[in-house]
Amino acid sequence: MTPRQWLEDLDHRLDTWLDAWLANHPDQGALLEEDEGSQARSAGTSRWVGLLQEAQLLRRVLLQQGKAIQLWRQRRQEALAGHNSTLARQCSDHERRCRQEGQVMWERLERIGSLPPEGWRTATARSGWRVTEAPASLQQAWSSFVVEQELRELRRQGGA
Repeated sequence: MTPRQWLEDLDHRLDTWLDAWLANHPDQGALLEEDEGSQARSAGTSRWVGLLQEAQLLRRVLLQQGKAIQLWRQRRQEALAGHNSTLARQCSDHERRCRQEGQVMWERLERIGSLPPEGWRTATARSGWRVTEAPASLQQAWSSFVVEQELRELRRQGGA
């Protein structure tokens, strides 16, 4: 499966999951629409709204995480092609961290989706989900690699 297909598959799976969950809980979807502008929500509805918002955030972050995984996989390939095995290993390690954190997000999304309505009253929404950022040292190493590759190409063109 190509990285693009993997990302499209993830997007489709997330859309399908959210659509199915809302289809299985139509009264809650309608309730959310009715209460969206209202400041006075019951504790259960407020928690459900928070969980739904968390699920929507997780969906967006997971899609971005998929793009980050794709980017670092591509960078690993470029580093290998540029004969920089150290940088390739660092890119691979970061890609693995992105995958692991993406798995945690996916599991949280599945837990939210499997909550029965009575579980909404006690469940607490979490915030702070974001794409796994590369360490500054890896960002710097990648920038240096790109500059080196460009200089090599300029030298090659100048010698031709």
